[in-house]
Amino acid sequence: MTFIETLQVQVRHENLDVRLGTIADEMERAGNSVHGAKVRDLIKKLDAGEFSIAFCGHFSAGKSTMINTLLGADILPSSPIPTSANVVKIRGGESFARAYLTDGDYLEFDVAKDLEKIKNYAVDGTTVESIEIAHPTDLLAPNLSVMDTPGIDSTDDAHKVATESALHLADVVLYVMDYNHVQSELNFSFTKTLKDRGKPVYLIVNQIDKHMDFELSFDDYRDSVIEGFGNWGIEPDGLFFTTLHEPDHEENMFETLQAKISELFAERDTLLVKSVVSSAAYLIDEHRKIQAAIHAETRNTLQARLDAADNADELLAGAEIARQQLQQLQATPLDLQELLKKETNSLLDNAKITPFQTTELAGNYLKSRKPGFKAGFLASARKTQTEIENRLQALYEDFAEKVKANIDWHIRELLVKVPEKFGIRDETYAKSVYEQFDVKYGPDFLAGVVKEGGLSSDEYMYQYAKDIAAEVKQLYRREVQRFSDMVVGIAKDQAEEKGAMLRLQLQAAEDLTHAQQELAELQQVEQDYVARLLRVLTGQGE
Repeated sequence: MTFIETLQVQVRHENLDVRLGTIADEMERAGNSVHGAKVRDLIKKLDAGEFSIAFCGHFSAGKSTMINTLLGADILPSSPIPTSANVVKIRGGESFARAYLTDGDYLEFDVAKDLEKIKNYAVDGTTVESIEIAHPTDLLAPNLSVMDTPGIDSTDDAHKVATESALHLADVVLYVMDYNHVQSELNFSFTKTLKDRGKPVYLIVNQIDKHMDFELSFDDYRDSVIEGFGNWGIEPDGLFFTTLHEPDHEENMFETLQAKISELFAERDTLLVKSVVSSAAYLIDEHRKIQAAIHAETRNTLQARLDAADNADELLAGAEIARQQLQQLQATPLDLQELLKKETNSLLDNAKITPFQTTELAGNYLKSRKPGFKAGFLASARKTQTEIENRLQALYEDFAEKVKANIDWHIRELLVKVPEKFGIRDETYAKSVYEQFDVKYGPDFLAGVVKEGGLSSDEYMYQYAKDIAAEVKQLYRREVQRFSDMVVGIAKDQAEEKGAMLRLQLQAAEDLTHAQQELAELQQVEQDYVARLLRVLTGQGE
């Protein structure tokens, strides 16, 4: 599915004319009155329900004669020489003819009396811009029309503009080719352009009465045509082989073509909306190209700055690496601080330093602190005090051993290993961790944690064990913070030292980097602008 086909699937049909008006306003604000006017043409076309089939093709491929035959009237000029030099639109309804001039004026004719004048104006590509004819016919209703366009092989730019105008308003394209000139690059490329614009395209190989069976069977000829377009990735919506000179030719599909045209007119409501969406999407893309052209000078200047450096790619690649390294360096101190805090908290929270044995010793000590405690039935005060101190010392020695085994050594290793993850290996700092890291607490510290109000409960020993563990862990957190501040300072110094070299590298590529960034920003602005217009078209932005 092409991009335009995807749009057709996604588009909301309600209020489409309003959204098209918003797009036209935006184009005109941007100074693009030409494409803004074309979008407004689509609004008029949609509101009027006007459905058009455009006949395109080579000069003298038989477009005009074919249209005359379909209408049952000799309205368009047809001859062996190039005919229509501008777009001639024929619609159903009460007869009238109008020639729109290049100066903005127009002339009106009586179709019955002035048919030859009309034909003459149709081949005048100098003063006439387009011709509109209304003619009563069974094929066409007032809101149905066919368009004859100048030959696509014209070298006249005005003819190409006229054809473009027809494609802009055409809902279906019938592409007419001369039997002898089907497999030309022009046919392939033009047809592909039509398909890419999301228009239904039907191919007509006309004048097949020129075919000679003794040279090539018609089946082989037909296969070669299909293969030729297939090689360009083109799948037409239909393929017809016709002749108007030999109506009874066995391969003539003119009647089938007539039936298809009637079928297309019958499906006009669905096809019309799809066509308008396709044309609007195409105009948005053309508007994008114009906006890009406005930025061309800026883009070229920026690109010239990049091209002027012999080793631009190398400098930009190196600058990008340096930028990433600098960002990493600048983030290192904070990241290091956060990781040290996280690892410390994890270690301390999970450290078991008051197991059952230690808690029992704590309970034994707490009993000695209860009022009226004596070391023996007849113990002296001195002996009682000694017993209290011995119990406290026993608790302290057991507790300190657990702290040393489960916290102290691990904390010191953490303070050295975590900085190494960030590339910080400072011998002086590491030595200070092992020699100067010191958390001081003694028996008196443990004694001071006791809450006198809890001594009356035998269960208090469990809370007391938790309390002394928490207090000592807090002492470790404070000491870790001291060393954390120390190593974070080292990280900042190293970041500054290494960052200075990286900044020099960035400075060397600064102009190129700015040029590259400005180019990317310019491209993003253009992409966002078009994306916004497409959201308006599809109704997704509402």
